[in-house]
Amino acid sequence: MSLFSVSVILSPPLLLCLSFVFSCLYVILSKNYYVILFKNITFAGIMVEEALKCNAVVSILDTDVEEQIFSAEFTARLEGVKLPATKLELLVKLLRKTIKEYKKVNKIAAEKYEDLLRKTLDEYHKRRDALSADEATVTQNEAVTAIIDEATKQALDLLNALGEEKESFRGLGLSFEEKAFYDILLHLRDKYNFEYGEDKKVGSLVVNERCKALAKKIKELIDVQSTFTDWLNNSKIRADLNQRIFFCLYENGYPPQYNKEVFDQVMEQVENFKSCGES
Repeated sequence: MSLFSVSVILSPPLLLCLSFVFSCLYVILSKNYYVILFKNITFAGIMVEEALKCNAVVSILDTDVEEQIFSAEFTARLEGVKLPATKLELLVKLLRKTIKEYKKVNKIAAEKYEDLLRKTLDEYHKRRDALSADEATVTQNEAVTAIIDEATKQALDLLNALGEEKESFRGLGLSFEEKAFYDILLHLRDKYNFEYGEDKKVGSLVVNERCKALAKKIKELIDVQSTFTDWLNNSKIRADLNQRIFFCLYENGYPPQYNKEVFDQVMEQVENFKSCGES
């Protein structure tokens, strides 16, 4: 095709039309580019925000359970988690972790808090399930938030109560480990309904001097056996310890009438305590 032919075909009116079309395409493509660019920037911002939230959550999960979880500083860090559902999930994970650690020493007290946490979560799920899935309204969303907030409050109360429980040995004049045996002695006495010593209420504590004395004796027997090298892996020493504790309970009238189940459950706490020493 000659240059003349091209000039004829691309006449001024046609050139004007083509110029208009290309201008429109440029505007449309430019607009889409900036829309895409804006969306990418917005998405990147959301990703950064979520990453910061995740970092905050991971930081809290890495908290030293034994030393920091019951502090005011920890509570302040927890408040930094703004999403209600995330905060509740985080609290539940930390409670389970803390209870698991506590159970290594004090089986009976830890099981009480396991039960309380389970009841809190059962109530939470029951209330959530009661909301109709077909009514996704503002009112329903507010109700869900209220349910999460209430469950979070209960979980925080449980965390605070657990903190007080773990420190209660000081008020009783016992060591942390002796308190574990004190708790099982009181629990079994009440479970099997027999008398042993006299309870006195001192603030929020139940003080029973006879159970305190027996708990100390049990712990002393363990301390004596633990002086032997590799005592936890020595079946003879462990069997001797079990026999000594059995006679200690019998000689101290616990329980007043022989009850094999009581002896077995006290020994479960002893075995739990020894297993903790191995871990």
